[in-house]
Amino acid sequence: MIKLKKNGIQKSSQLKLKNSQKIYMIAGLVTSLIASLALYLNAEQAGKRQEVWVSSTSIAAGQIIDEQNVELIRVDLGQVASNYLNDESEVIGKSALEPLAPGHLLRPENIGTKSNLRNVALSISNGHLPPSLKTNDWVDIWFSDPIKMISTLIIPKTSVVWVDEINSNFGGVTTVVVAVPEANVLQLVTSARTDGIDLVQREN
Repeated sequence: MIKLKKNGIQKSSQLKLKNSQKIYMIAGLVTSLIASLALYLNAEQAGKRQEVWVSSTSIAAGQIIDEQNVELIRVDLGQVASNYLNDESEVIGKSALEPLAPGHLLRPENIGTKSNLRNVALSISNGHLPPSLKTNDWVDIWFSDPIKMISTLIIPKTSVVWVDEINSNFGGVTTVVVAVPEANVLQLVTSARTDGIDLVQREN
């Protein structure tokens, strides 16, 4: 009787061991299948990646783009890939229509065959400049008429192409180059002669 019980216990233990082994084998197969599926999906996703143009340096508005300014990178943009310039797009030799920061993925509206922007150098008193002004900032250009004592916004949202180092002396003068539409050049140059120009920094 005791032997029968022992045999029953041994058989039960062996059965449990076999069941456990089967469970581990099944779990291992499932894990392997999941890993293989993940590798397949990653490979398939990598195959869908496209080469798109990205700015490698700061590019000022109106600047002609060359090989030093841009590069091709491979990214996965999914359904919005058509919104960006890919390796088949002509970028070199085009003009930047707006200031571009390094790492900016180029869109068709960022560049053009010819820009109507003109670079105008302005000598402006430091007291009429934002102290943190730098290249590629956006500014509004205001003119204050010294006779009529009236201030007018003459050119909104203008890109700063270059700015000399601004010192803390408000009595000094700083040279700032801005990119303005050709139609506004005469008005800006005329207004600048009276030292009534103020640059107001924009957040965007």
